[in-house]
Amino acid sequence: FGEQHEDIDQPLKRADLAMYQAKAAGRNTLRFFDPQMQAVVSVRAALESSLREAVQKKQFILHYQAQVTGQASGPSVLTGAEALVRWHDPSRGLVSPAEFIPLAEETGLILPLGAWVLETACTQLARWAGRPDMAPLTLAVNVSARQFHQADFVDQVLAVLARTGANPCRLKLELTEGLLVANVEDIIA
Repeated sequence: FGEQHEDIDQPLKRADLAMYQAKAAGRNTLRFFDPQMQAVVSVRAALESSLREAVQKKQFILHYQAQVTGQASGPSVLTGAEALVRWHDPSRGLVSPAEFIPLAEETGLILPLGAWVLETACTQLARWAGRPDMAPLTLAVNVSARQFHQADFVDQVLAVLARTGANPCRLKLELTEGLLVANVEDIIA
């Protein structure tokens, strides 16, 4: 197993890693251990650990992207906004959602993160209601498939609306297309 003297655990861990790579690639395949495999796993483990800490310490911020309607004759009109979550890691700065959202989905951390996003967005929506220029705006919040399929999802949303005082008519829950493909009748209900 190379020139290094090591106990049996290290070669077995590397073999295990190669086996999982082969399983992920499909049937009737094999993979040899490559140090790059270990690097990828180590980076992912570190990111997951940091993400768990971020969820616990609420190291996220919401940005609001304007939603406008175009007018054929005249200026565009602001109709609302979409809440976009960003992770502000103290050591790395802003982390791209493309980097942490898939991991949050995979690990189940999307549930507490999604709950925080909904609560924070509804709090902002309630604040806007107190301003005449902002009161008519809607706020769109993305909902993950994992969140949506929770048995108490509707109750969670109703509780957040009650707690924050946000107008439910001004809240838009956006679902991914993939979520809508499966069991359409249950989704509609």
